[in-house]
Amino acid sequence: MPVFESAKSLENTLGAFFERLREVDQAYLIYQIGGTMEFIFRKPATRIRWIPQPQGEGLPFKVAYGEPTEPVLLTFEQDGDTAHRFWLGQVNLQQALARQQVIARGPLSRAMKLIPHLDTIYPLYHSYLEEIGRSDLLETGR
Repeated sequence: MPVFESAKSLENTLGAFFERLREVDQAYLIYQIGGTMEFIFRKPATRIRWIPQPQGEGLPFKVAYGEPTEPVLLTFEQDGDTAHRFWLGQVNLQQALARQQVIARGPLSRAMKLIPHLDTIYPLYHSYLEEIGRSDLLETGR
């Protein structure tokens, strides 16, 4: 059984986590990417984007859903289960790319600047799931 039973479930969990990420120190690293980063999910099908905001104008990026209306620099396509396990720190991105569990389009070298900081972000997803009463999803990540 998939972790997220619907697109709404994925958006309400992972999308809301992305909203929370806007407030952590590492969020400012999104500027280094230099453009919008889109996550295309299969099973369930939905799209979530990180859109950098001008520095000094509040939070470093906004989260948007659905079809993009702005140019997208970098895209990661994966199923919801892979994304869930990734944010729990259980998926090695390089291996997932090699196995095509994650398909990347765009200048991947820019996103690789985030990799060294992911170890500080993974525990935030774990804590977030506990906070929203979804500890059951911690078991599905194994």
